[in-house]
Amino acid sequence: MTQRTGDARFPRTNYKTSQHCIAYLDMLGGKNVICNDPQSEHLNKINMIFYDALEESKMFASDVFVKIFSDNILLAMPTDNDNRKQNIEKIIGLVNNIISEMADYGYLMRGAITEGDFFGNNIIAYGNGLVEAVLLEEEYAIYPRVIVQKEIAKLLPHYFYSCEDGWAMLNPYIFSIGSYDFINFRQTFLTKLKNNKANEKVRQKIMWAINNFNAINKAMRQVGALRSLITREELDKAIK
Repeated sequence: MTQRTGDARFPRTNYKTSQHCIAYLDMLGGKNVICNDPQSEHLNKINMIFYDALEESKMFASDVFVKIFSDNILLAMPTDNDNRKQNIEKIIGLVNNIISEMADYGYLMRGAITEGDFFGNNIIAYGNGLVEAVLLEEEYAIYPRVIVQKEIAKLLPHYFYSCEDGWAMLNPYIFSIGSYDFINFRQTFLTKLKNNKANEKVRQKIMWAINNFNAINKAMRQVGALRSLITREELDKAIK
């Protein structure tokens, strides 16, 4: 253990937190995937997806902070400047792209987006905004959804839907104007339901996501989007 004495006991850095928009995402069932991956198949898929997210973030927003740990990904952008609204929108776009690409490979995500104090470098990620994002993801997201602070939902209401439990959630289908991403979500939900039909806890979360998928896309159909819902027949086939 390092023994510091005299002036060496005082840090030579002068780090400070500042206002950021923070997104913290977690892969549902990630623990089970990691512990049952003898050929590292999922490791390489997740690495590829997160690498794509990292490369895209550099093109999309040069000042975005990205930290990846196991099956979690952290994104943060400063909001203590004139670009506050634009930077929050950039985080929303990055989160939606990650969720969509994960769905393409059969993975579901949950998470939270907050705004608060944050500091990050290649060693440490720190701040009350990060603590809140992790807390919301772990304690309140529960289902395959990304929940957000009320202040963010009020700032950009067109990106969010209100859930029955009072949380505002990011609409993961808002950028799925074409059919590709939409079909990915649809197929992933049904496959996950079929593969987890004997696991009541997981099945409940997937059914919540399916019901939410149908509710959101039913509303989008009313404004002209061509969306097919997951039918009762498809559900019965998946769980029989």
